[in-house]
Amino acid sequence: MEIKKSQIGSKDKEKMMRLKNKVAIITGSANGIGQAGALLFAKEGAKVVIADINRQGELVAEKIKQQNNEATFIHTDLCSVSNIQNMVEITIKKYGKIDIFWHNAGIPGPGSIDDTTEEEYEKAMAIHLKAGVFGAKFVIPEMRKLGTGCILFTSSISGLKASPAGSVTYSLAKAGLVMLTKCLAISLAGENIRVNCICPGPIDTPLLEGVRIRLKQTPEEFRELIEKSIPIGRHITLDEVIQAALFLVSDGASAITAVNLPVDGGMTAT
Repeated sequence: MEIKKSQIGSKDKEKMMRLKNKVAIITGSANGIGQAGALLFAKEGAKVVIADINRQGELVAEKIKQQNNEATFIHTDLCSVSNIQNMVEITIKKYGKIDIFWHNAGIPGPGSIDDTTEEEYEKAMAIHLKAGVFGAKFVIPEMRKLGTGCILFTSSISGLKASPAGSVTYSLAKAGLVMLTKCLAISLAGENIRVNCICPGPIDTPLLEGVRIRLKQTPEEFRELIEKSIPIGRHITLDEVIQAALFLVSDGASAITAVNLPVDGGMTAT
């Protein structure tokens, strides 16, 4: 017998929530992957902390609240270690625990090594890699108190293979997150804290638009370039990426740690 959605009661819906009563910090969640992930995690029952330097994160938190879910915006400069520590302290003060830390924030990077300045290099490495290191450092003690936890990083296929059109600094930082995932996963495995990483292919986000502008291509030229490079012949969708993220932080992935998961339509296999 087919069960209609209207026949599912509120208690049954709560049981279906994969992140019910979890507290999740998501960096870079004012837009793009992070925003979509925050909305999904909240729908799945999580109390979500929107951590971003972009004040648009306030609107994301408000949207989540309007959907009768819980969210808090914390203005966070991920180049600042003290800001990252403050983000964790505010989360603990408000919610009392941290179950999930998803370091998703990122910027396109300066481009070729000829175009790279020290300032741009330092900023990209700080936002991608340093923030991942110190974000993990500050959340791990809180997860140890719970006896469990999930850390997730957003790397990129550019962290798994060389990209002729990408930024050298971006690729270095994303590759660093791949190794950080492995190192933390092994060191924390005995403490029931899992650490994984997603490596998306090209997605229509503000970050990818920054790459297009840097390459000085029209939207049509850039789309054709991207789609030719993806075996499945199209961009990866936001939903495809955030569903992978949701699985990795859910109990359904309880035996999965140290994984760097490509969500790339087969690009890393080419």
